[in-house]
Amino acid sequence: MIKVIIVEDQEKWRLQIEKHLKMYSQEKNVLFDVTYFDNGESFLSQYSSDIDLIFMDIGLPNKNGIDISREIRKKNDNVCIVFLTELSQFAIQGYEVNAYDYLVKPMKYDLFVVKMDRILNHLKVTAKKYFTLKDNEGMHRLCYDDILYIESQKHYIYFHCNKETYRMRECLEEIQNEFLTSGFAKINRSIIVNLVKVSDYSHTDVTIEDEVLPLSRVYKSEFLRDLTQFIGKEQ
Repeated sequence: MIKVIIVEDQEKWRLQIEKHLKMYSQEKNVLFDVTYFDNGESFLSQYSSDIDLIFMDIGLPNKNGIDISREIRKKNDNVCIVFLTELSQFAIQGYEVNAYDYLVKPMKYDLFVVKMDRILNHLKVTAKKYFTLKDNEGMHRLCYDDILYIESQKHYIYFHCNKETYRMRECLEEIQNEFLTSGFAKINRSIIVNLVKVSDYSHTDVTIEDEVLPLSRVYKSEFLRDLTQFIGKEQ
C-alpha cells in the first residue's frame, strides 16, 4: 500500500489525479491510500511521517506549493514530492526542495503512466526500513536512517532522531532484536546506537555526531565486532 497525498485547491485537477491513480491501480495491481487537502496549511497541521508520495500544486492560495514543500523538508528529507503546475517553467523551482518530478495540468493518462512507473521505481530503490511507535500525540513512523540512538530510561524508550526525540512506554529488550539485526549495536545496558551515525569512539565512549555516550566494558568487544563488520559491508 502506497500512501499518497494530493494537495490541490482546484477540484477538477484533484479529480483528474484521483481518476488516473484509480486506473493505474487497476492496470498495475498497485494499491494506493489517497488523502486530499485543498490547502497546504491543513496538510502541514496533519502531516505524518508515513507518507510515500505527495502531489503538490505549486499555485496554492496563501502559502504556495514551494513554501509548503520547504516546511515538509524540515520534517522529512526523503518523501517523494511531485509538483502539479499549469506552466512547466514554474516546475524548475522544485529543485529548491528536491522535488522528484512534476506534472503539467491537464495531465494525459499515457504520460501519467510513464511518470508513475518512474516514481514507483524510485520508491522501490529508496525503500527504507521503518519503526512505528505510538505516543500521546499519535502514531509516528520512524525511518531507521533517521535514528541516531535509542535510549531506555525507567519504563520508557527514547528514540533520538535527526530532528526530534520520540518517547514510548516499552522495555528495550522487547524491541532491541529488531534493531540489532539492522545496523544497530548495543553500547551499554540502556543504549543502542545506529552504527552509520558513529563518528568516533574510544575505550570508554562512543560519539554519535556531537553527542558522547558511555561505552560499557561488558559491551565493548561486541560493539567493536559489530562496527568492524558494518564498516566491512559498507566498503
